[in-house]
Amino acid sequence: MPEQESEKQREQLNEKQLEVVNELENNILLIASAGTGKTNTLAYRIAHIIEEKKAEGKEIACLTFTNKACSEMKARVMEVVGEAANDVTIKTFHGFCYEIIRQESKHRDIGISADSIIYDEEDCLEIIKNVPEMTDMAAQTGWAGAIQKIIALVKEYRGEYDYFSGEPSDDYQRVIDRLLTENGQRFSDASRVNWKSCTDLIMEFQNRGGFLVSAYDNALRMAHGMDFCDLINIAYELLKNPEVQGAWSSYFKYWCIDEVQDTSRLEYSVLEHLFGQNNVIMCGDFFQTIYEWRGSQPDLIFDKFYSEYQPRLIVFNKNYRSTRILLDSSYYYLKKRFPDKVTNFFPDDALAMSDNEGEKIVHATFRDTYIEADWIYNTLQRLRPQDLSKVCILTRSNVYNKRLSNCFSKIMETRQRNQMLQKGVFDDFPLEFMLVDEFHFFRRQEIKDVLAVFNMLINEWDDTSICRVAKEYAKGIGARTIDKLQSEEALDLGIHPSDMVHPSTLKYDEPFEMLRRELERGNVVVFDVESTGLDTSRDEIIQIAAIRIDRTGKVLDKLNLFLKATKSVGQSVNTHHITDEQLQRDGVDPKKGLQAFLTFANDSVVVGHNVGYDLTILASQLKRLGLEGLKCQAHYDTLDIFRRFYPKLENHKLSTIGEFVQVSHKSTHDAFDDISATGEILIYAVNNNIVEGIDERRRFFSKYSKVFAPFADKINEYKRDMYDMRPQELMNKVIREVGILERYTNEDIRNNSTNKPNSKVGNLRQLYRFMRERDDKKMSCLDGIKNLLNLTSLSNTEFDLMLASHPKIPIITVHQAKGLEFEQVFFAGLQEGVFPSKFAIDADYFDEEARLFYVGITRAKKALYLTSALERSKNTNPCRFIYSLPQKNIENCQ
Repeated sequence: MPEQESEKQREQLNEKQLEVVNELENNILLIASAGTGKTNTLAYRIAHIIEEKKAEGKEIACLTFTNKACSEMKARVMEVVGEAANDVTIKTFHGFCYEIIRQESKHRDIGISADSIIYDEEDCLEIIKNVPEMTDMAAQTGWAGAIQKIIALVKEYRGEYDYFSGEPSDDYQRVIDRLLTENGQRFSDASRVNWKSCTDLIMEFQNRGGFLVSAYDNALRMAHGMDFCDLINIAYELLKNPEVQGAWSSYFKYWCIDEVQDTSRLEYSVLEHLFGQNNVIMCGDFFQTIYEWRGSQPDLIFDKFYSEYQPRLIVFNKNYRSTRILLDSSYYYLKKRFPDKVTNFFPDDALAMSDNEGEKIVHATFRDTYIEADWIYNTLQRLRPQDLSKVCILTRSNVYNKRLSNCFSKIMETRQRNQMLQKGVFDDFPLEFMLVDEFHFFRRQEIKDVLAVFNMLINEWDDTSICRVAKEYAKGIGARTIDKLQSEEALDLGIHPSDMVHPSTLKYDEPFEMLRRELERGNVVVFDVESTGLDTSRDEIIQIAAIRIDRTGKVLDKLNLFLKATKSVGQSVNTHHITDEQLQRDGVDPKKGLQAFLTFANDSVVVGHNVGYDLTILASQLKRLGLEGLKCQAHYDTLDIFRRFYPKLENHKLSTIGEFVQVSHKSTHDAFDDISATGEILIYAVNNNIVEGIDERRRFFSKYSKVFAPFADKINEYKRDMYDMRPQELMNKVIREVGILERYTNEDIRNNSTNKPNSKVGNLRQLYRFMRERDDKKMSCLDGIKNLLNLTSLSNTEFDLMLASHPKIPIITVHQAKGLEFEQVFFAGLQEGVFPSKFAIDADYFDEEARLFYVGITRAKKALYLTSALERSKNTNPCRFIYSLPQKNIENCQ
């Protein structure tokens, strides 16, 4: 955006908003409630930073805590800043932690695969069920889910307690012992099976929990995966290293952190390591703190930020979204419930900038939930909203959501039946409702099946996806075969299900035979790359090194090239120490350099340590340069090999394995030094492990290879297709040939849901449209699929996606509605024992519930309806928080 035009538009900002835009020297604590123009202001601030040459776009980072907020910020910054916005880092907090881990896993040899993917809850549950140490436990009814909750709790508190000794098993056991002593109730709650704490399960973790959690972690790492707890814990552990902390904090000059009130102490510790001496603006609304139960501590964090960074406090008190009645009511409520906090955070009263006085808040009380639902239904019929997705029904819990949903279903069935009996025409305004569970688009079985195939193509070590797809769609492969491939016998032999689709297994009934034979021929190439960054779709290779070795490890030939780049090396120079100046001086044309490597490695077996990233960025850049792909017989990863045969090593860093093997070449993060060390550890594993068990593995594989061959051939065909097709085209081919489309077409027919909006095939079409609309032609198919998988794994719900395709009235909890806004809001279930919850009443602590109520009432832009189902037999009273609203603004009705 031209500078003059930007200045002209900034004139439309109010005084407080301009303060945020123009204050580029001091840190800022911005208190901004819903509807006060925060996103727009932050976008202009970024534009101003760039215009004033205080920082380049790449030196600005903006972190949010939800995908929706992240998308909105990206769109607004792009609109205001223009092309320079492409360089600004705008990510969710978890997404940024993922980026730290990926960068460091490649450049600092941390023992985590650089191509690791994030496993969602369902995939993690499958991992738990297949970890040998937990198989018997997980097989007991209800135990698998409880085990998953306990593991998540223990990993969460590992970061909270700061137990990172380098021995994860010991750290986890210390966490468990301390949790049971200090916070036994949380441990007991996590262990619930059929609503009751499972004493036997607690005992298992008390006795050997550290070992069990470590076994789960090892299984995740073997599959090149991480869970959500890993994202924060590993990033925090990495940033405790002064070298890592220094590199990241020096790269960004300006930080913007949104929704700071939801930040836990551990998350804030991660942020502190990133801030360094840079300029920081932290944005939030204390009164929207609704995650205390999950560890958010706004008082502590606000106090720490004040004392350590001396920020300037700026409060947005002008609201541009709500009607006057709604804004005045919500502000009055805050002054009643939190008078001291309001005094601290609002030196000036909140002002409604809308010209619309608005309707009074309606409060209706009823005898039971069914009558409550019937009243809501009738009111909606009267309102006849043009867009159903602009209306929302809020409650305190998913349990109440389901109760209301069932009531709505009965109400609609009764009305239709009565009208049929009367032979009348159904002339009511059509209403459709959607429960939050329906928003989990990417968790639906038909969508998960497609994503599982994509995961197999991107991550060849993903045993979970391979087993899922093979068991469901490969002819002749059933649960018994899959169980054998995941048995202790298989693991002891160093066998994994993913071996069944490896070219060597297809050819020789042995996953490592091709490696052994090509070493004999002196036809194994060990290689490594260094790059400008870790975005495989856009970053560029700046060094590529390779050696050809024989079975003794003797170097038969070598190649070591620096490549010129169109991008700056940026912060990656801190790791590989290759400067832009050096590349301009010593670098060769990238097209010629990469073609030289293709010739060097042609028809060989390729090996690397943590090789997935190297192969991905190589394939991506070859595609961008118009070169053909790497033609090799197969590839192997020494990280994977040593995880198989030496699972009890302290870690599987190249440096650690090098010390164990006693290599003569030590890894230095120079590509040539690293491949020399990789070559030595490869020969060690071949001589001491691979050759020794080759006959036993061949006997094992010979039982299953023929039945797996057609399935494996298809998967390898799709891998080749990724070089020539677009992601949505590949999806179309996959669902037809694998059998996904046929399966769910038949299921829709059985369920009489063909051509209905919620049909299985309809969801597959929606995924196709989703991929087509987001297809970036500048990216390779492989990169496009990787981006899709990252998006789906970091998405808890797909609210906007679902409502855009199937407009319905969402029935959601206040927690799920945070950050959203609606024209009309029906806030239901507002009775004591439901809201506030019975737990809050028993504990006599209402602050969190009071803030939750505030979040609920501020979701409405035009009209708010409060309903209470009093269940008179229980002598229930309406929610106490209703009486903290100004009664003059409330219209009571029965």
